[in-house]
Amino acid sequence: MRRLSITTLALAVASTSALALTVSNVTWSGKISATDEAKLSGNASMKATADEKGTEVSVMLMGDANGTTRPWHIHTGSCATGGPIFGDAKAYTPLTTSSSGHATASATLAVAVPDTGSYFVNIHESTGNLGKIVACGDLTKQKM
Repeated sequence: MRRLSITTLALAVASTSALALTVSNVTWSGKISATDEAKLSGNASMKATADEKGTEVSVMLMGDANGTTRPWHIHTGSCATGGPIFGDAKAYTPLTTSSSGHATASATLAVAVPDTGSYFVNIHESTGNLGKIVACGDLTKQKM
């Protein structure tokens, strides 16, 4: 009986471990390019939060003027087609460029990281001109 219990326990642990390994571990990432003659570039990514109930998003932008503040968002769709903001727009804090011309920002969204679809990041000219996109990048799903 004891041998059966130990075997059953071992199988339960192994099954739980295997299940944990099969949980989707998806990361989305992409390169950001300027949409006009600006020399902006960078990258963006999104992945599941530690509890897998939300999405962590990060962006890094290079080549901008010191002190420039730029709103940014992840959207569904692509740079070519556009689409709605992914998650709560208020969760995205604007990028503020340092004296080195670099800016980084991150957001935690209360929506699970997607396993399918199309996503992109866009960088707006300013809070006063959200209609002008100065940089954009399509995200590609990476399986870990």
